[in-house]
Amino acid sequence: MITPSGIRDWPPENAWRKRYIENILVKLFQSWGYEEVITGTLEFDNVISKGLSENEKSQLYRFFGREGEILTLRPDMTTPIARFTATHLKNKTFPLRFFYTGNVFRYEKIQAGRYREFFQAGVELIGAESSLADAEIIILASRALEKVGVKDFRIGIGDIQLLNLVLELCELEYYGKEQLRKAIAEKDYVSVKALINKLKNESQSSYIQLLEKLSNIYGPDDFIKEFSRFETCLVIKNRLTVLKNIITLLETADLKDRIIIDLGITRDFQYYTGIVFEIYSPYIGFPICGGGRYDNLLNNFGFKCPATGFAMGIERVLLVLEKSGKLPKLEYKKCLVVGGDFKKIFQRAEELRSRGFFVEVELEEKDEKELKEYAKSKGINYIEVVN
Repeated sequence: MITPSGIRDWPPENAWRKRYIENILVKLFQSWGYEEVITGTLEFDNVISKGLSENEKSQLYRFFGREGEILTLRPDMTTPIARFTATHLKNKTFPLRFFYTGNVFRYEKIQAGRYREFFQAGVELIGAESSLADAEIIILASRALEKVGVKDFRIGIGDIQLLNLVLELCELEYYGKEQLRKAIAEKDYVSVKALINKLKNESQSSYIQLLEKLSNIYGPDDFIKEFSRFETCLVIKNRLTVLKNIITLLETADLKDRIIIDLGITRDFQYYTGIVFEIYSPYIGFPICGGGRYDNLLNNFGFKCPATGFAMGIERVLLVLEKSGKLPKLEYKKCLVVGGDFKKIFQRAEELRSRGFFVEVELEEKDEKELKEYAKSKGINYIEVVN
C-alpha cells in the first residue's frame, strides 16, 4: 500500500475537474453575498471534540504535537468556522455569510464518492434564526447543484426538533429513544416496528401512535395533512408552522416538486438542532449534499448564536456527473511551440498565452514524428514552429 487507507491522489484530469467544479461554486456563493473563510487543517482535540458523540469522536484522526498536546485533523468545516466566529468575530455585524472549500478527514467506512480524506464546498449563515434563513440555505444548495450540472435530484427535509419532541411526548426511556432514533435514521423498518410494538406496552402516552409515522417518507402536502391532527399540542403546531413556512418559500423557488419530508434525516453530527436536509441523486446511494440548523454549536465556544449551513461533497458531485454522462471536459486550446531560437520561442509563447492558449515550450530536440506523438499524448491540438 503506497498511500494510507482512504487517502488518494488526484491525477491532472481529475484535479482539473475538481477545480472546475469549485470555481463554479465559488462564483455562485460570492454572487449570493457569501465571503470566503479559511481555517486551519489542524485543531486542538479538546476544542473540536466539544459536542461530539462518542461515535463521532471515534472517527477523528488524532495525534500528539511536539509539545505533548493532542491535535486533530478537522472532521468537518462547520465546527472550525463556528469556533473561529465565536472567538474572533462576535463583534461583527450579523448575519455573517461565509463559504469555504477544503479537505476534511474522518476515519470511517470508505463509501462511493467518499474516502477518509474528502473535499467539500459549502456555506454557513451565522446569526439568522428565521425560516427565511433555512430556505435560503436549501435554495442555494439546489442552485449550486444545478450550476455544476446535476439536474435530477430530490431534497429530503427533516426536523431534528420535531423528531425529539415526538420522542419526548411519548414518554420513552432514554435507551428506548436512542434505539428508535437510530432505527428511524437507518430506515430499519423491521426494527422500528418491533420497537414501537414493545414501547406501546411501556408508555401510556396518547402520542405513541405518532411513532409509527416517524419513519415514513411524505410529500410536503401529505406530511402536513398527516401531522395536522396533532396540532392540539402547541409545540407540535409550532414546528409544523416552521415546516409549512419553509415549504412555501421553497415553492416560490420552484423547488416544491423536488421535496420529500423525512424525519429520519439526522445527519452525521449531533450538533444539528432544527431543520435539516439532504439532497439525493438517483445515480448514487448516498447524499451528495446536506446540512441544516445548528443553533447551539457556537455556544460550545462561548458565543450563543443561531446558525445554519450546508456542505457539498465534491467527489460525490463528480461521481454523479460521471454516471450521468455530464463530466466536464477539457476544452481549452493547447499549443506546443518549437524552434531553434529560445528568445523567439519565448516571445511567441507569451503572445499565444495572452490570447488564451495553454502553451508549452519544447525543451528537447524531437524530430517531427516524436513531436506529433508527444502532442497527441498530451492532448495538444496545435504545434507552432518558430523560425
